[in-house]
Amino acid sequence: MKLTNSFRIERPAAEVFDAFLDIERVATCMPGARLVGHPAEDTYDGEVSVKVGPLGVSYAGQLKVLEVEHAERRLTMRAKGREQRGAGNADAYVIAHVRDDDGGTLVEIDTELNIRGKVAQFGRGVIGEVTDGVMQAFAANVADLLSGKRAPVGVPSATTETPEPVAAEQSLDAWRMLVRPVLQRHASEIATVALAGVAAYVGARLGTRRR
Repeated sequence: MKLTNSFRIERPAAEVFDAFLDIERVATCMPGARLVGHPAEDTYDGEVSVKVGPLGVSYAGQLKVLEVEHAERRLTMRAKGREQRGAGNADAYVIAHVRDDDGGTLVEIDTELNIRGKVAQFGRGVIGEVTDGVMQAFAANVADLLSGKRAPVGVPSATTETPEPVAAEQSLDAWRMLVRPVLQRHASEIATVALAGVAAYVGARLGTRRR
């Protein structure tokens, strides 16, 4: 599936792009994610944890920087991961483009995402909404990092030791942050569908009793 996201950061574009090139630093701004190793140049091992209601999914995988275009301020990456407890996997090809925007920065991110397993059941609509919410939270964290309100966290330079799992409180609670607001925005449509379902059920039951 193709996803397109954009967000604005009230910092100069050159500063934002430089921050994006410092993967170890900017990764601390992504909700539910952390780096656990740097095994090769432009390659990073990491973990992502997402919680949607009772469903919690953790991925372990790798991020690789494929191309950096300094003149265009464009960054191309590929991320791959597998569920730590399950058979699902995810593969994302990502292009981030940083532009000047009236004294601030506009960041446009195009993602080609292939996902299988637990998360895939939610479909493109919900995944798109969740991704947009993640990006908005990421943008706010980057702005805080660049303004000094958020302290950066380092990443191990080797992977000889087994890293600690992502703590529950560090996981992205997509239900609380993102999915619940989506459902609230579409509450009237959901209520209509629910009432139609109840009416159909009651009608069927009455028809059965009459027979």
